[in-house]
Amino acid sequence: MSKMAVKVLTAVIMIAVAVPVLYLGGIWMEILMAFIAGGAAYEAARLGNEKVPVIPMVLNFIAIVMLYKAPATHFAAVAAFWAVILFTISLIDEKFTTDSVVYNFMITLLAGMALRCLTLLYHQPAEGWKYFLFVGLACFGCDTGAYFFGVFLGKHKMIPRVSPNKTWEGSIGGYATGAIVSFVYSLFVLKDVLPVSLLAAASLLLPLVAQIGDLSFSSIKRRFGIKDFSNLFPGHGGVLDRVDSVIFCLMVFNALMIIWRLA
Repeated sequence: MSKMAVKVLTAVIMIAVAVPVLYLGGIWMEILMAFIAGGAAYEAARLGNEKVPVIPMVLNFIAIVMLYKAPATHFAAVAAFWAVILFTISLIDEKFTTDSVVYNFMITLLAGMALRCLTLLYHQPAEGWKYFLFVGLACFGCDTGAYFFGVFLGKHKMIPRVSPNKTWEGSIGGYATGAIVSFVYSLFVLKDVLPVSLLAAASLLLPLVAQIGDLSFSSIKRRFGIKDFSNLFPGHGGVLDRVDSVIFCLMVFNALMIIWRLA
């Protein structure tokens, strides 16, 4: 089977599993979030390591769950306690470097905050999947558009030191695709539950944020000399490879809803 066929088949399976879960919510959503937390914990722990350190991986998972579940008033305390634990490990184990502290803390913090934001979307007046689909269209519409515009029109490299294959043509085309697709969707599905001004602002901002998220995680992979965070999804890499842009977009969309005083 060709690499493209494997990639397409994997994508179909991921969509077939994720869509029903996102629609049903409830316990199924909790299981999906636990899977994401576990994948992020594993992939953060294995950065720069030939063998995955079991204790940091388990602690990463616990930290993500705690950062996700902690009441808002306790969130800073949990994050601070987690930072102390990581630095303590680095003092005891010389193989657990300062890089390990920083990247494990950053990835677990981002994962925990993204899961909190996803939960908040499911507590909004309309069905949660409608909100997430809006964010997803802005992210994955941008990603898909960037791929096709980059393949057919891409000539000028964007940031070669971070991602050698990305071009300005792909970036602009992806941004336009994500913005248009998400805004058109929102006018049909969300305009009765969210202000059009918020929807417009989010449609314009999220595709940009998606690219920042993608490039940010690419810079981490470049730092450690790896192509993917893991091989969990054949042809697609790991959990973090799939959710990098969504993590950023969930947080920014939640921030926009706070600004509009809807969250």
